[in-house]
Amino acid sequence: MVDINMMQKFKFTIHIVDLNTSESCLEDRLYRAGCDDALVCSSNNNVYLDFIRESKTLEFAIESAIQNIHDVNAKIICINVENLPYNFSK
Repeated sequence: MVDINMMQKFKFTIHIVDLNTSESCLEDRLYRAGCDDALVCSSNNNVYLDFIRESKTLEFAIESAIQNIHDVNAKIICINVENLPYNFSK
């Protein structure tokens, strides 16, 4: 039996576009917004965040990451869990 109060670590990737290119460094803004558990990566001008987030459920982990990303005025392009697309409402 799984204890629903037990925190687990979830791995997922969120691809984003920074809508505030004139503001301070994206990495710093994401860190201050709560994405201190994500590695910010870039390839061919595509930015993505590799998360290892602790939460009670995968859904809570992703929802909180989405809120953190929206707080820095970045747009989410897609979310992947174990290299598979994750459906979310934009």
